[in-house]
Amino acid sequence: MRPGQILALAGANGLVATGLAAAAAHALPADMPTSDKDLFGLAADFHLFLSLSMLALSALAGAGAPPRLTAAANLLFQAGALAFSGSLYFRSLMGAGSLGSLHWITPVGGLLMMAAWASLIAAGLRWRTKK
Repeated sequence: MRPGQILALAGANGLVATGLAAAAAHALPADMPTSDKDLFGLAADFHLFLSLSMLALSALAGAGAPPRLTAAANLLFQAGALAFSGSLYFRSLMGAGSLGSLHWITPVGGLLMMAAWASLIAAGLRWRTKK
């Protein structure tokens, strides 16, 4: 994955996360339970943090970080954002138990994000500076 592609995904995620954070602040139903609003806000926070992580990845990829590991980290961050934040957005809007048999997707999203961070650790350990 090229640095420009990683940057574009970071921008797209940042755009969506910012829009959803604004929706959380201004457009959620007034009678929505506070716990569901908090859950939606947590999803938006994680989504935005992942967007910023992907932004940093684009800089690292352009600076010569191991390309396979930065690409893997980027894809894992993307999958983690979809699974973790996406499931929290859905649950907060649809109510407790709405994920049904897919209730496992939220923790899998967290594991995907942890795998992305592990990929960054591996990239850092394998990065060779040019002499």
